[in-house]
Amino acid sequence: MVEKSRKPRVLIIISTSSIGGPGKGVFQFLKYADRGSFDYLLCSIDIRNKPKGEFIKEAASKGLNIELLHQHFKFDPSMIWQARDIITKNDINIIQTHGYKESVLGFFLKKICKKPWIGFAHGYTNENIKVRLYNKLDSLALRVPDIVVTVSNSLKDFLANSGISEGKIRIIYNAIDKDELKPNLSPEEVRNRYSIKDEDKLVGVIGRLSPEKGQAVFLHAFKKVVEKVPFAKAIIIGDGQEKERLMNFCSDNGLRDKVIFSGYQNNIANFYQIMDLLVLPSFSEGLPNVILEAMAFKIPVIATSVGGVPEVITDGLNGLLVSPGNAELMAEKIIQLQGNKRESENIGENGYRSLYPRFSPEHRSDQILTLYEELLS
Repeated sequence: MVEKSRKPRVLIIISTSSIGGPGKGVFQFLKYADRGSFDYLLCSIDIRNKPKGEFIKEAASKGLNIELLHQHFKFDPSMIWQARDIITKNDINIIQTHGYKESVLGFFLKKICKKPWIGFAHGYTNENIKVRLYNKLDSLALRVPDIVVTVSNSLKDFLANSGISEGKIRIIYNAIDKDELKPNLSPEEVRNRYSIKDEDKLVGVIGRLSPEKGQAVFLHAFKKVVEKVPFAKAIIIGDGQEKERLMNFCSDNGLRDKVIFSGYQNNIANFYQIMDLLVLPSFSEGLPNVILEAMAFKIPVIATSVGGVPEVITDGLNGLLVSPGNAELMAEKIIQLQGNKRESENIGENGYRSLYPRFSPEHRSDQILTLYEELLS
């Protein structure tokens, strides 16, 4: 038990350069968490000879307490002892980790420091052998925490099948904070920058350009869409290994003037405000923030029925579902919504209404705080 003269302290370890889903979730939690019950300390990794990433800079700009582990080479065991010293110096009561590298750290810290540990599993991809190895390391390390938090029932089943005790797995859905989704450009500025006309029916696809994200399937579908919808246009937001291949497909199939590759964007809200439709063509997902964000802008969503997506979307009510890899059906659904303004608006409105309170940041923060109290009781 923690002495009553001070609040229990939680060390949140997360290593990320860009501010993706897990990083957004940590910042969101720290914004909404009850500061009267717990104190929080962030811990991230500073890699030698590399500039500090966006996550570290953003944490500093928000005035958050943050400690850095200094990584001198790829597998640097000194980070274990650095983390142990941070835990001792700050009299930490609970360790919380996000990511495979952090899970491995947590594995050793649990053995050395004997502190309660919550490990977060946000989802897995399988694009190459290296990533599959990291996934395996993560699932092995996550057998040790007192509690494992994941974002969907499908991911809970995956973890249980990987050897993690089902009794220690908790589901806490991602949340969406409307206050964080603020454009810093006007719709006109965005349209002018990317040569998007007012009459264009804009379809957005957001995510890392990687095979499991399914952008290639989307482009096969979109080739059929433009044959039926003359003003259809697509914007693919993100960067990654597939970019050249996807751009070559567009050049070879007459889509060069129909598909925009914007690259990685810091402020996705600039693009949500001009989208008519969001498509998520992934082969695998945890619980994707992009569909929650699109719903917050009342944008209708077409998504593949993978991971936690069916736990968010009820087909035909607050979105449309398609099977992964089915370009033909995806094209039909896109044409269906682009040709039916009333149905499109109804789905957008229903999507917005389905968000709260189920996916509210207040609800998510309360659930995490309950886990802290469970660990310390």
